[in-house]
Amino acid sequence: MKKILIIIGGLVVLVIAALLIVPMFISLEDQKPLIAEKVKEATGRDLVIGGEISLSLFPSVAIEVNDVSLSNYAQGQNKEMVSLDQMALELQVMPLLSKEVVIDRFVLVKPVINLEVDKAGKPNWVFEQAAAPSAPATDSGTTPGDSDEGMALAGLSLGDVRIVDGELHYVDLASGASEDLSAINLEIALKALDQPLALDGKLDWKAQTIALTAGIANLQSLMNGGSSDLEAQIASAPVNFDFRGVAAQGAEFALAGALNLDVPSVVGLTSWVGVPLERQSEDTFEKLSVKGDLDLKGAVIAFDNVAINFDALSAEGGLRIDGSGAKPDIRASLSTGVLDVTPYLPAETENTGSSADAASTTASQPPATSENQGWSNEPIDFSGLQAVNADLSLKSEGVVIRKITIGASDLGILLKDGKLTADLNELSLYEGMAKGKVVLNAASSTPTSQVNFVLSGVQAEPLLRDSADFEKLLGTLNSTANLTTQGASEMQLVSNLNGTGDFLFKDGAVKGINIAGLIRNISLDALNKSFDDAEQTDFAELSGTYKITNGVVDNQDLSMIAPLFRLSGKGTVPLPPKTVNYRVEPKLVGDIEGQGGDSNAAGLAVPLLITGSWSDPKIAPDLAGALTDQLSDPSKLIEGVTGGEGGVELPKIPLGDGGESIAPEVLEKPKEVLKGLFGN
Repeated sequence: MKKILIIIGGLVVLVIAALLIVPMFISLEDQKPLIAEKVKEATGRDLVIGGEISLSLFPSVAIEVNDVSLSNYAQGQNKEMVSLDQMALELQVMPLLSKEVVIDRFVLVKPVINLEVDKAGKPNWVFEQAAAPSAPATDSGTTPGDSDEGMALAGLSLGDVRIVDGELHYVDLASGASEDLSAINLEIALKALDQPLALDGKLDWKAQTIALTAGIANLQSLMNGGSSDLEAQIASAPVNFDFRGVAAQGAEFALAGALNLDVPSVVGLTSWVGVPLERQSEDTFEKLSVKGDLDLKGAVIAFDNVAINFDALSAEGGLRIDGSGAKPDIRASLSTGVLDVTPYLPAETENTGSSADAASTTASQPPATSENQGWSNEPIDFSGLQAVNADLSLKSEGVVIRKITIGASDLGILLKDGKLTADLNELSLYEGMAKGKVVLNAASSTPTSQVNFVLSGVQAEPLLRDSADFEKLLGTLNSTANLTTQGASEMQLVSNLNGTGDFLFKDGAVKGINIAGLIRNISLDALNKSFDDAEQTDFAELSGTYKITNGVVDNQDLSMIAPLFRLSGKGTVPLPPKTVNYRVEPKLVGDIEGQGGDSNAAGLAVPLLITGSWSDPKIAPDLAGALTDQLSDPSKLIEGVTGGEGGVELPKIPLGDGGESIAPEVLEKPKEVLKGLFGN
């Protein structure tokens, strides 16, 4: 037995001696051509080893190669695909017998990797090589590579594993994209598979240094289909990211934990990544922070307990995105404080009506012509409605849009296969309320739209002032509308507009005109003076209904009730050509009742005709119509106006000396007032 042990010991000594001595007698320089030849056969590329090669086989396999490069493909912009100053690998031999890999040292010094895609879309990392010969079948009918049995890794230990001062360059000639990473320094530490894995590194991208750290508590558990605690951090001047949670590798990868994103400046971040962001104010698109609980399972991402702070805006709620279907399905519920979006909107332009404004019209916004009347014929792109499905609930304490101030609101949005339904469940609006529903169906070849809304108790003056810079109408507004349309352009949508609606203003006034004064003293001079910014017509009620047929608004029952006068009107407003054909009939009566008074009370009426375009309406008194209507029953007219004791005097109607025509300048003020009604 003793002799056997001596023999075995001697053999071991001889083997160790051979491992130590053999490398001394083998010229590694002579092996360089052979190594290059084998690489050429495998990749079709040239391997050049310009520096020394050192090799040691015991007590560990250690190899060091200096000044190594691998050529690029023929059409590449760089001569070399990969180059490095030094590669050093030290691997323990004995643990390999028990299927354990112990790497004491693996260091890459100044590796430079050039990844390229040519104009035809071919990448340089796809090598040209001869087809490998097929392996002979075994008795079981399988090839040796069909099973990993016997090849499972029993253990892994990483000692000094580093990348020192590396570079990675990417260029895509097909798309024009390119990226450059430099000063790549990375360290990886792992004592054993069931011990924590630590990664720590830095790199430079677009003149900014990015620090990367990550840790996996139990890599072995994760590799075997279990779970492990995981954390990752990214730190840089433009963006900071932190995640701490649990990762699991089962039938599908899962990740759950707390996420924290911090962006000191959004505009700075977008500029850094090469997508500059235009902003209207220096105070916008600055700080952004997002916090919440991330839960990822395969293609489904949930983000709960979300807190978002963006500039002065804030929101909280939850979000879920399911990417497993044919199109992403998004579900979200968010509530916000007061959202002031004004700083994010383009600067308002003043419409002066000058020739300079007309000259500034661009090709994307062509001037109005007889064919388009200012409505665009450009197709509206509704394709975005087909990209995703969504179910969103949005609640806000208020919204500020320029001058418009909206109170608490509750909005539900459902998007399904190109059909968008928006339910305005609640909206506080200028001391009143608004509710409505909008349906936009872009699933068909011709998109259709339906709008229903109800306004109740809304103060008209601040609403119209803030939304349209219109300050001529006061009162409490109640209104409903039910509209439908179809089309793929602004012009088509306006031309195909149909529906009905009504409105009622209570206890209000019309600024800029004194209808009662005009009727009491009917003359051309009074007509001009009654249209003045200092004048005002108080009323108890102003109401009407309308019907829209193919873009033409038809109103036949405009009614204003006020003490001592009534006003009625009827006519049409064709939207596509932006014209108006309307007859307003103010009437002096002997009834001092306002709200609840008789709208059909008899009296003297002096109608006004409003015709022409919105930009240049023509206003003229319909005197012939007035005489025809009133003289058909003079006794009733006198009775209605005088009303007995306390009545008013009949006004005198001067028609001009010799019946001459009315000078156009006499009606200039009323014309300007009416132009203002159409936003001109």
